[in-house]
Amino acid sequence: MKLCARALSLIAALTGAASAQYTGDTPPPLTWDKLKGNCPASLDWASLRGKAVVVSFSPDDVFPHDIDDWTQAARNYQGEHSSFIQVVGGREFLLDQALQRTPYSGCVLFDSDDRNLKNFRLPPLGRTVVVDQGGFIAAPAETRPQPQPYDPAAGLTTGIHISPAQPGTLRSLGAGGPARYISKNQPLKLIILDLWDTPLARIVFPEKLAEGNYDVTADMPGLDGEPLLQLVREAVERQFGLLVQREERMEKVYLLTTLRNPSTQLQPAINGEKWMSGAGQGSIIGTAQTMEGIARAFQGLLDVPVFDATGLKGTYNYSASSKLSQSEAAFDLAHQLRLELTEAQRPIEMLVVRNVQ
Repeated sequence: MKLCARALSLIAALTGAASAQYTGDTPPPLTWDKLKGNCPASLDWASLRGKAVVVSFSPDDVFPHDIDDWTQAARNYQGEHSSFIQVVGGREFLLDQALQRTPYSGCVLFDSDDRNLKNFRLPPLGRTVVVDQGGFIAAPAETRPQPQPYDPAAGLTTGIHISPAQPGTLRSLGAGGPARYISKNQPLKLIILDLWDTPLARIVFPEKLAEGNYDVTADMPGLDGEPLLQLVREAVERQFGLLVQREERMEKVYLLTTLRNPSTQLQPAINGEKWMSGAGQGSIIGTAQTMEGIARAFQGLLDVPVFDATGLKGTYNYSASSKLSQSEAAFDLAHQLRLELTEAQRPIEMLVVRNVQ
């Protein structure tokens, strides 16, 4: 059978058709840890037959702005003849926080091990599969032009493309694979954060920086790792007229120290416990975290460098929430964990971004 006309006309609105699946293939069974939101009574393909089903994959951690993207995409596929299923990986805590802050009425299939992504044999950006009313793969394989090998004589931007993002496209940051770098629909600040591997709290931005969201892609066979990233960094600097350098500067920081009485909300981790860290609106949670890791969690809340000065070794589990304003919540959360944040001045290395055009 063929897709209904409405669904067929809208396939192009979603990004990244499956390039490892071909028209007429039988899709693998869907699998999940938990279902959230409004899902069909059964996700067996036989039960779904008669509808065009769009399955969109988000293997990374989920944040509120991602749910806005889902809502926009799913709006086109909710109806009698079509449905939309969002398959999500990453950490469940962050997913739940995002769903609480940005309600989503569609079906969310939580797959912590990305089993569906593997079963569908999807490439890094192959994050959408369309199954027709007969239960077969309907979206044709995406044909990606074969890139030319990197040629230093041809210039640093060979194989690197930077352009404004199309509104509503799915977001990714630093995805890719061997010889590839891909960021989609991201603000320039986050692209810089990712390329230079530096948290926002340790970046000094100029007063004026290019607004809007951008796509940055690099496909350069024969280059990988740091050499590839360096070329992409130089292309970003050239495109936006920036100079990005690491400098030691005297900056306001916070020192994380311990208070006398222990807290039940901060406990030594159990041997073998898995690492996890997350933060939401007025809350933090983590397992198997060093105190340096906990300091980084507070750094993310304060947007100011935070240094561990507790002297505590080992790893810890922690959880705290606060209803105070954003400017006061971090200090309240620290006190709940019997920790303290003290302001200080310290020379530290910062990533400094300057406009040169």
